[in-house]
Amino acid sequence: MKSGSLISALSIFIVLSGSALAANTDLVHTVEQYRDVEKLDKINFLPSLLPVIIENSDVIELTDEQLHTLLEWRKINREDVIATMNEVARKRVEIKEAALSPGISSARLIQMQNDVFRLQREILEYKLSCRDLVIDTFTQHNWEGFFLVLAEDEMGVTIPELYISKR
Repeated sequence: MKSGSLISALSIFIVLSGSALAANTDLVHTVEQYRDVEKLDKINFLPSLLPVIIENSDVIELTDEQLHTLLEWRKINREDVIATMNEVARKRVEIKEAALSPGISSARLIQMQNDVFRLQREILEYKLSCRDLVIDTFTQHNWEGFFLVLAEDEMGVTIPELYISKR
């Protein structure tokens, strides 16, 4: 009888240990997956339209001067924007890992989250700077071409009625 109970207890222990190990492995996998998938695109709230504009400059019918202006902004700001996005991704993973540590206080987690908010604000400021440049650079004709590109790429953006009525 004791032998059967011991085997049952060991079986339950092995099953529970395996479940805990699987959960830990899932957590590591999730953190690694988060680092890869979420890294750049989900860090900010404004769409990254400059690459779309540059790639489709012919459809948008940008002049050489307009294209040069946009490329110059990208040349000056691209590395800083990407570095800031990478820092947000790194800090998000850091927060998730810290949240699982009983030695980390709630106040520290709030401080870590505030760091992420500050970096997200920096990204927003870069993107608004780029947006302002696009607004100042584009003509009415460029906007029409740009909205055609967005519609073809199915970016989920509807063409403002102002531009539809002019066509």
